[in-house]
Amino acid sequence: MQEPARGEDWQVNEVEYDDDSNEFDGFNTYISKENRLVVVKTIDGSLIRGNINLNSESLPMDRVSDLLIKGQNKFLIMYNASLDDRKDAAVIINKSQIVWVMEEANTQTKSDR
Repeated sequence: MQEPARGEDWQVNEVEYDDDSNEFDGFNTYISKENRLVVVKTIDGSLIRGNINLNSESLPMDRVSDLLIKGQNKFLIMYNASLDDRKDAAVIINKSQIVWVMEEANTQTKSDR
């Protein structure tokens, strides 16, 4: 490997980049929240009431049953959940521990509403 000759001047090229964070670059994806308020009963008899996001999987879901049956994730994530005396908790439930899930009426909401 050759060393640069002594006395040789090095020139530095400076390049400025515009930072436009609002532009879509192909890597960032936006997933809207399609919330459902549900009640979940687990095999130990616990009743958990809270919200789930139907678009939490890589493919968006239209129904709660799709999320439970077709979803690849082994866990159901609930937020703003109530369990016993705990309120506004985040709860992660193993789907194999769920006995049933019931959707509350008129709970379809989007985050931009």
